[in-house]
Amino acid sequence: MSPSQPPVTLLPFAERATSLAPSATLAMTARVKDLQAQGIEILDLTAGEPDFSPPKCVEDAAIKAIHEGRGRYTAAAGMMELRKAVAAQVERELGISYDPKQIVITNGAKIGIAQALMVMVESGDNVLVPTPCWTSYPEMVKLAEGEPRVVDCGASLLPRVEDLEAARDERTAALMLNSPCNPTGMVFPEQLLREIGEWAADKGVRIISDEIYSTLTYGGAKHYSPLQLVPELQDTSVWIGGMSKAYAMTGWRMGFLAGPMDLAKSIAKVQSQLAGSPNAISMYASLAAIENADVEREEMRQAFEARCKIVVDALSEMPGVDCPNPSGAFYAFAGVRSFLGKTCPDTGRKVESGDDLVELLLEADQVATIGGSAFGAPEAFRISFATSEEVLRACMKRIAARLAKLT
Repeated sequence: MSPSQPPVTLLPFAERATSLAPSATLAMTARVKDLQAQGIEILDLTAGEPDFSPPKCVEDAAIKAIHEGRGRYTAAAGMMELRKAVAAQVERELGISYDPKQIVITNGAKIGIAQALMVMVESGDNVLVPTPCWTSYPEMVKLAEGEPRVVDCGASLLPRVEDLEAARDERTAALMLNSPCNPTGMVFPEQLLREIGEWAADKGVRIISDEIYSTLTYGGAKHYSPLQLVPELQDTSVWIGGMSKAYAMTGWRMGFLAGPMDLAKSIAKVQSQLAGSPNAISMYASLAAIENADVEREEMRQAFEARCKIVVDALSEMPGVDCPNPSGAFYAFAGVRSFLGKTCPDTGRKVESGDDLVELLLEADQVATIGGSAFGAPEAFRISFATSEEVLRACMKRIAARLAKLT
């Protein structure tokens, strides 16, 4: 640039990016990995990621697809063979009948939710988000230029129809539901889901039903989909599933979405412009899992159930900790309101929130968890039990000892 020319002024970054909060879970996970890279031993209870390997048939199918040169573009909505398999699984396990053309294969369930919001939400619309909720929901609504309208679930950790109705107005486009729930582990009761579904159908509110943890339930709890309980929702709303949690395929980035034909086509059109098509090799691997990995999926579920009991039993013996019994997913959401205002004598750190306790546990005990403010509940913290029983027992002992020291 010539010295005589004025400096070039660039326009600022878009507000949708500058106002976006980073993923708290991914940020803490990265922090843990950095500490571990420094040689510091950290017991990690942060990630929503199974510590198992995918079923062998998954890896074999992927290798076979690579050797046969199948890593090519597919249709924007994914290959029809997998869409047929997903539709059959949804009908078999959830009792919802979809034409395979109503299924969209996405690069992870997360982008499926984001794309559904992009289609459903207009600038100025709002989306109801019961909290505690997965940290990404409000931010994804913002990316779709909508307003996330938080609806506090209260002590039960379950949404109530009267609270949803109080938050609704004429610009309410959708309701986010997640059962089993991240971060609470709550499995929504059948009657509650029926009531919410009937309310949504009556008020013209679409539901985005995130059921990514649907196969991970414990203690006899049963997962229900609101789209099965209130069939008219199948004409308006979206079901979300995927391979990450039940099949330990997080990095394979395979999600599924189903909805009415017009909505599915619109979402596929958005995907055609954003991603082109899903990962072909992962689709062949996912097809193998759906068709052949029921036994491995159940073995992993049983292991998570045993780990859940370890965590629940330990938390129940910690005076002052309030943790409703998780019956799904692989999280416990521990309320620590009775410890707020107390101080750790070893470090001098005062605990004013669940986030403060998380920092204390990381600093003093090398136990990594996630603070509750990321999920809309600052008086709590989240424990992931997607790790070994040995690590869980060690962590529970350290947490109990630290809480007992607070004065």
